[in-house]
Amino acid sequence: MPLHNGVLAGAGRSARKLRYAAPVIAAAASFGFAAAADAALYTGNGATGFGGPIGGSSLTVSETTPGTINFSLSTPVNFSGNALILYVDSVAGGVNSTSTFTDQGDPGRTAISGLSGSGRTLATFAPGFGADYAITVEPGNFSGLFDLSTPANFGFVASGGLSGSGTGPFTFSFTRAQLGLGATDPFSFEGTLISGTAYRSNETIGASVTTPGTAGDTPNAGFTGTTTFAEANVFAVPEPTSAGLLGLGSLVLVGYRRRR
Repeated sequence: MPLHNGVLAGAGRSARKLRYAAPVIAAAASFGFAAAADAALYTGNGATGFGGPIGGSSLTVSETTPGTINFSLSTPVNFSGNALILYVDSVAGGVNSTSTFTDQGDPGRTAISGLSGSGRTLATFAPGFGADYAITVEPGNFSGLFDLSTPANFGFVASGGLSGSGTGPFTFSFTRAQLGLGATDPFSFEGTLISGTAYRSNETIGASVTTPGTAGDTPNAGFTGTTTFAEANVFAVPEPTSAGLLGLGSLVLVGYRRRR
């Protein structure tokens, strides 16, 4: 069964900060070994500041091939000319807001930073969430993964191989290694819709509160407002050993019933 908007609010961190309890997707085991494909569905916050493409969106995250994380985004209306930025928490450390970001090397990097000649539009992340990477989704143009550890010059990690047009589905993918993940590590993310000139909407993936920069920006954050996330979306897969034991247990039970 798919997980629908699995979220984390106010989580603490262990030595590997994403080893918190999270809802997981049921997996089918075959002959006591590894599980079948896993997928989870996340939806937008319902806001319509830019017409509702992300507020009304649905995003499916899956791992149909071990080691590759796939994303598929469908929107009710076109959002060409703007960018969905997915901030990703996948390793220890990270930042809790975009306040230190200054990279404006291109529209995607400007959107990640939320900084322009008109000011800074701030994204503040949910408690317990520290952004390590950002994924840009720019319809008709590009999807890329960037390392946020150098805030003045984001390190480019990989292209997501973006495909899709109109209202999608837009598909893109990255490997676990590119995201800094181990073979079964969960990760969390938060998404915001923003223009390539850093004018931020009120549309997000993950619950949020938007404070307009000026009255004229309402309901959007604009060039100088703030979007504050209340929760983070979590993607997790079953531990292969657990799935294997479940399958093995099923085989033992079947064998017992047959003997009887």
